[in-house]
Amino acid sequence: MTAEGRIDSPADAVADSRIQAFGVLLTAANRLERLLGSSMEHESGLSHPMFEVLLLLAARPEGAAMGDLSRSLVLTSGGATRLIDRMIAGGLVRRQRSSADKRVQVVTLTPAGSSRLVQAARRHVEELDRHVFAVLPPDRTGAVVDGLDRLSHHALEALPPLG
Repeated sequence: MTAEGRIDSPADAVADSRIQAFGVLLTAANRLERLLGSSMEHESGLSHPMFEVLLLLAARPEGAAMGDLSRSLVLTSGGATRLIDRMIAGGLVRRQRSSADKRVQVVTLTPAGSSRLVQAARRHVEELDRHVFAVLPPDRTGAVVDGLDRLSHHALEALPPLG
């Protein structure tokens, strides 16, 4: 990298500490997603996106609009619809028209979805303790989580609307 922090060559790009730091973040997230997601799917039959939907719905007993789920999961509306369709077929959630606005579809947990969420969460916490919290020094865990949460909120605010 040049003295001004500019990138003028491929070597500058490779050596840039900001690019390296972001690469570390993405690599760690991808590896953890693969490790923890495959464990969850093997143990509970739930994909990680399904687990995320169940968590979102558990936090909203009144249900969540399809558009809200799509934005929260950073999925296109078509991707969210396909995911929810699979979850409906599995008996995990139900979808119905909103009583307040018939144009809006609201998704809610079923009793089977609640039960599967609890089962999956128990196992997921064991894996998180093993692969995340046992690895991070306890005195740094809060700072790591806080920093990632700040990045996540910033990215959500900066993202253009999904089509």
